[in-house]
Amino acid sequence: MTVLIHCIAGPTASGKSAYALKLAKKYGGEIINADALQVYSGLQILSARPTLIDMDNIPHHLYGHVDPSVRYSSGRWLAEVDPLIIEILARGHTPILVGGTGLYFKALTEGLAQIPEPESSAKREAQAILDEQGIKALRKQAQRLDPIATARVLGDDPQRLLRIVNVALGTSKPLSHWQRETKPILPRSAWQGSVLLPKRENLYDKINARFEHMVLNGGLEEAQCIYALKLSHTLPAMKAIGLRELIAHLEGKISLEQAIEDAMRETRRFSKRQYTWLRGQMKGWQHIEV
Repeated sequence: MTVLIHCIAGPTASGKSAYALKLAKKYGGEIINADALQVYSGLQILSARPTLIDMDNIPHHLYGHVDPSVRYSSGRWLAEVDPLIIEILARGHTPILVGGTGLYFKALTEGLAQIPEPESSAKREAQAILDEQGIKALRKQAQRLDPIATARVLGDDPQRLLRIVNVALGTSKPLSHWQRETKPILPRSAWQGSVLLPKRENLYDKINARFEHMVLNGGLEEAQCIYALKLSHTLPAMKAIGLRELIAHLEGKISLEQAIEDAMRETRRFSKRQYTWLRGQMKGWQHIEV
């Protein structure tokens, strides 16, 4: 069977970009971003985007094209990526989608639910829980209203937890119901999925080394520029690797050494959650222990 489209997923720092470049050179491919943080401008370093040299040698798409003040969504990504795949195929090239956002791949290969707009009162109620009681209370409410959808959320993700509560309170059914009523964008015969799953101890070592490299090569300055924008801490862009910890340092709350240590620890925890999610949600994909 001829594979028309390659999808490459994996936890942070697993070598996805390098693997995608290898496939692009082999098959005459063009690379499409499938990472929710690498879409944002101003986060070249802290979102671990491919280098400018790599992007010059191989066509790359949907990187750094969204302002960090925007709440970019899987629905918007899907609307952008669908015609892009068709364009690349029309050029006789191979689309290679790569990133660590599993929900993007799920939306592409399994479909994205057509969900009614929740009532505004439901949105206000969900936001009030987050503002007044905190993220833990919001997750507890999401778990009560829609345990299936909440189980898919990695850690404290206010945007997705708010969505779960909004839909459950503001439509006739929970989010997990609407998500079952979906159809894939890509036919199964057209794509091949690979999940890079390095040994965890090796992955943790790479995470530590990579973040040190980020800080030494402009990551702190990048955090300073984002901090100067005074963005809401609930925006998706603010979840970039180490950004929260570096901002805490810039505010004088912790030392740079402590910020680096905290960022490494939180990134390792995040990669562990990614690892578990990818193993559980992408069982039909080829698992590669790089």
